[in-house]
Amino acid sequence: MTKTIPPLLLSLVTLFLAVQPLSAQEPLLKDLPRPKPDSAWKSLGDSLWFDPASRELVILAQVVLRDGPLEHLLCLRGTKEHEAILTTSAEARAIHAGLLLTKAEPGHPVRFEPKFESPTGSAMKIQLVWTDDKKQAGSTDAKNWIKNLKTEKPITIDWVFGGSMIVTDPRTRKPFYAATEGDYFTVANFASAILDLPVPSSSSDADRQYVAFTQNIAPLGNWVYMRLSPKSTK
Repeated sequence: MTKTIPPLLLSLVTLFLAVQPLSAQEPLLKDLPRPKPDSAWKSLGDSLWFDPASRELVILAQVVLRDGPLEHLLCLRGTKEHEAILTTSAEARAIHAGLLLTKAEPGHPVRFEPKFESPTGSAMKIQLVWTDDKKQAGSTDAKNWIKNLKTEKPITIDWVFGGSMIVTDPRTRKPFYAATEGDYFTVANFASAILDLPVPSSSSDADRQYVAFTQNIAPLGNWVYMRLSPKSTK
């Protein structure tokens, strides 16, 4: 049965999106035909939908890295592809707003001063669904694409909805959503990240502990639907 979105929640989402005008993004890579979204999904912007039946946020992303150290699971197209497995043209504030529709609750991003505090917020389930060049569908938990160098196994920690933050541009003195610069879902702690791991994780080359789990990752250029929902809701 299709679920309706409460008017108050839609109003909050609209206000959040109004913080700053949407910026145009470059088109995604086009190695494979872009998949068509389900007609029942509600569009929230470029490459972004809300599935009211399952109450999941759906992001269309593309595989851009399969080997090497990581800082991100997902970044904005044209920003951090050298250290992110997936990239998308979906806009940062629209992703945040879509997570609110899933009933995920933002906590706070990582804090480094006066002492380190891990990010908090709803723990998120991230399911990855794709089709390769042979039209064979694949599906897995996003954690299986990240290897912990200490254990040589996939990570077991869930991302949490830290929610990034609103900061002031020192040049224009206008507020903007920090994740707009590309830090979407990270495995190294960034205060600007929308989703982050709730454990200390350095972005220093010498201290990085997470790398791409190559054998588990779909081929480069493959389109991937990321389906997100909170692991529990009040």
